[in-house]
Amino acid sequence: MRGKGKVERVHRTIDQTLLCGLPGFTGGPRDAAGRLYGPLDDRFAARLRAAGDPVTPMPVEAFAGLFGQWADWYNNERPYDGLDGRTPLQAWQDDPGPLHRTSADRLRHLLLASGERIIGKDGIRFSNLAYIAPELQGRGGQRVQIRYMPHDDRSIEVYLGGTHLCTAYPATRLSPEQTAAYLENAARERKRLTAERRKASARARAELAPLSRDQTRAEESRVLPPAAGDELAARRGDALLRRKARSNLLGLTDPTQPEADQES
Repeated sequence: MRGKGKVERVHRTIDQTLLCGLPGFTGGPRDAAGRLYGPLDDRFAARLRAAGDPVTPMPVEAFAGLFGQWADWYNNERPYDGLDGRTPLQAWQDDPGPLHRTSADRLRHLLLASGERIIGKDGIRFSNLAYIAPELQGRGGQRVQIRYMPHDDRSIEVYLGGTHLCTAYPATRLSPEQTAAYLENAARERKRLTAERRKASARARAELAPLSRDQTRAEESRVLPPAAGDELAARRGDALLRRKARSNLLGLTDPTQPEADQES
């Protein structure tokens, strides 16, 4: 996302209106010796003196809470000159344009990082883990798109042809409940694939009848019924005997005999 104008502007706004006021912010101005101007001092010795022990990073839960408060202020309370003195919320409510609402679950998927993988025998290899799901069975060799949360390897979302296929989990980290559900779904998936193979095998024994001038549509028919096959074999055997009994096998013909008699 770096390098895009609007995104860079948001990053700068966050730095200037939120992060610069948090303890340990290192992006502020510095003097010639490299020390931060103002009351904050990010040098290790200064932090030891201020806290009495090594300063630990702010927990992510605490930062998420602060960021949520900042986002609420930024969108609901802070007026903008570019919006005629309105807040972003007021500008949003005044806009008459139609909206297409996206579900929270779909929105979460769209905000995930993405990549491509090929389904292997042990599932989908990603981040040194093998991710499995019953829906992946029978799809070896297919190329799929995965969506994932960076730094969170507990699960990945798998898409095939732009359609969500399944949620896959690391094979070595399944809970007992997930293992039981996986085995149950895997058995159901095997049964479904077996039924599809049987249907495909049945279709393979049929062929489309060729269209004649009097036909308007193709009809599926058996290649050859068993009874017709026995009859055809008998007819071919009789024809072979007749050919062997012919008197002109060496090309010797009697010019005095009619042509019909020579061929009999």
